[in-house]
Amino acid sequence: MNTLALAALLATLSQTFQAPSPNIAKGAPYTLQPAPNYTYCTEPGDATQLTDGVLTMEHFWTQASTVGWQNSRPVVIVIDLGADKPIRGVSYTTAAGVAGVYWPGSIQLFAGDDAKHFHWLGDLVTLSARKSAAPLGEYALHRFCTDELKAHGRYLALAVLAEPFTFVDEIEVYEGDAAWLSSPMPGEAIDDVVAFTTRLSMRVAVQRRLQQDIDAVRSRASGANESVRTTVLAELDSVQNALADLPTDFPADFKAILPLNELHARVFRAQAQLWTAAGATPLGVWGANAQPIWNFRTPYDAPKADDNPTVRIDMMQNEFRSGAFYLGNATQDHVDVTLRFTGLPGGTTPSYITVHEATWTDTRMGVPVEAALPLALRDGDAYTIRVHSGLSRQVWLTVHSKGIEAGKYSGSIQLESTLGAREVPIELTVYPIQSPDKPRLHCGGWDYTDQPAMYGVTPQNREALIAFLKDHFVDSPWGTSQVLPYGSFDADGKMTTPPDTKHFDEWIARWNGASQYCVFAAVGEHLASMPTGSAPFERAAKEWFTFWSEHIRAAGLKPEQFAVLLVDEPYEPQHDAVIAAWAKPLREANTGIRLWIDPTHRTMAVTEAQSIAVCDAVCPNRQVFYQAEQPYRDFFASLPGKGKRLEFYSCSGPVRVLDPYSYHRLQAWDCWRYGAKASYFWAFGDTGGGSAWNEYAAKGTCFTPLFLDATSVTTGKHMEAIREGIEDYEYLAMLNDAVTAAKDKNVDATIIENAQALLKDAVANITDACVNNKGFDWNETMDRNAADVVRVKILEMLARLLNDVPKL
Repeated sequence: MNTLALAALLATLSQTFQAPSPNIAKGAPYTLQPAPNYTYCTEPGDATQLTDGVLTMEHFWTQASTVGWQNSRPVVIVIDLGADKPIRGVSYTTAAGVAGVYWPGSIQLFAGDDAKHFHWLGDLVTLSARKSAAPLGEYALHRFCTDELKAHGRYLALAVLAEPFTFVDEIEVYEGDAAWLSSPMPGEAIDDVVAFTTRLSMRVAVQRRLQQDIDAVRSRASGANESVRTTVLAELDSVQNALADLPTDFPADFKAILPLNELHARVFRAQAQLWTAAGATPLGVWGANAQPIWNFRTPYDAPKADDNPTVRIDMMQNEFRSGAFYLGNATQDHVDVTLRFTGLPGGTTPSYITVHEATWTDTRMGVPVEAALPLALRDGDAYTIRVHSGLSRQVWLTVHSKGIEAGKYSGSIQLESTLGAREVPIELTVYPIQSPDKPRLHCGGWDYTDQPAMYGVTPQNREALIAFLKDHFVDSPWGTSQVLPYGSFDADGKMTTPPDTKHFDEWIARWNGASQYCVFAAVGEHLASMPTGSAPFERAAKEWFTFWSEHIRAAGLKPEQFAVLLVDEPYEPQHDAVIAAWAKPLREANTGIRLWIDPTHRTMAVTEAQSIAVCDAVCPNRQVFYQAEQPYRDFFASLPGKGKRLEFYSCSGPVRVLDPYSYHRLQAWDCWRYGAKASYFWAFGDTGGGSAWNEYAAKGTCFTPLFLDATSVTTGKHMEAIREGIEDYEYLAMLNDAVTAAKDKNVDATIIENAQALLKDAVANITDACVNNKGFDWNETMDRNAADVVRVKILEMLARLLNDVPKL
């Protein structure tokens, strides 16, 4: 955004807000807890900038005049007004809308006579929404403000809940009437602002979700006729008034599934009235032609008109592929739809088709997503799909073509409900090409299932999680440093007591059949008491690696199957020095165990890092890779030609707002493009310290691409995208093999040239789309059919190159 556009934004911000009274916080001192930590705007001026009266120009979070935090919840700002003063209002100026920056979920306000004891005044986000809602969908500045307070105090505290970033450049406090100074303080007395804000977070999140949906439906009512509009607005007002009565405490098993409660259901029933008034049928049915299955959707998307909602799936034998269609309910009650297949092998509920109810859940950022894929209820010879009033439901189908004979199958999906019967055609084409049981692209995700409980892994869900991951082609489990303990050494570095192998043995048994085993050793500048670089250290390190290589062989595995990460995400010279110091004796031991590194240097200094030179496998962060200049990418792309093994990993979050297509699926395409042999994602078990079904209650950021709680494992679109990406890679590898074989068979040169163009140009075109979506946001506009279009072309090309495969 250029300077003129930003100036216009600031002008608009000023025009739409008039201070209700003098700002009594101008120049006031304040404290910040925790200290600001966002790299691009943190500097000494943070101590005065929030009350200096200066609004930020240019991009908000890269300017020194902004104060910023990352992964800090809550941020507490306490302003000292100098004396007990009457308080009419507060404003908080921030920005959001791009680069993974979202509006704060709540800004709790407190006033007190000292800096430790306060009274709660309310939530500024909720109070501000009565005047104007924060804009959605694009970069914007916004002033959260209220003039409805009637309080007093020397100290004004703000506790901000935002995810994953908190930014602010100015806070103003507006003077009230002097007579208020003699009034009792309003609101609940609070001794611990952080604890109180945390306790309120669930209620705040639920209230925010309802408020945003009320606002969204209200805005859509403007186009309805007067009678409908009046009815809908009256219902929304009624729900709005009831928000004050939301409970503070929620049950431990609460899930943030839409609708969240009966009040929320009323909001969507009001939306259903708008759909009906706009001509929607009671039960709408549409397909991928109208709405591609990987696209981002919102709960406000009205039913689509679609005369041909056919589900089409083209695939090899022995692979997993997805298809979907949609149901929209414009009535005032939920509807249960029974689903049966006809015309396909396997009867009305074929065993090779899994039916999922794509489910709306809310996120900590207040962005609802349709990512969860719980199994649809099966009852006898049919499945049941529930569609709530005023909401649409994506019905997700996963086909596993193992054991299905090649051919074209045409059938239908029969839908029956109290609203009548509908039919969705389904066309399944299975090519006589066999996908292998074990794909070539390796996959892992710091699952740390060597531990009975770590992140979101528990004793109750661990075995189910491992089975689930194996089913999704995860063949590279990660273990903690406990997998490779050191044992004991004497002062000269000689091993005196060998390591206990029990933990290791249990881990590899749990992951029997894995292609490779990855261990985060988490080393430092000492091994036991021996400093790096010393003779005892070097002897001990060699004996440690040698012991484990021998034990690995005794277990029937190869040391080359093991990769050890010494220091996580190195980016500073001191990190490189530690890695180099350990790598020297470990490489001299010549055990075959590979040294693995995930460098995060963001400049061309990475080309001179000792750590990369001494490691066998180099795994750059894919987001850093795309944000860097071309020479940076060229450096990593050159590594396979220099004897290094290139791999990619991603570690962004929160995961639910990331694009399953470009972030998860296309990482495999980048692996092919740049010659990488493995793909990793942080982290299959990291739920943020709670249930993936309820981000409201989590203590941290949710990264897991599946829906994991203490006792269950449920797939989601992000995890399905990982699996399909691994299969996409196999397509590319198989086509490359076929091209090589065809050259020896004197196949028509034109066919070979077309195949080579697919492997090079089509792959580049698809992955270049990620350059335009460096934040990998799901709501970015992108052609998410592109990978499947190319994939089907590869199928057809393979059919031509493999002489014994007829074209279907």
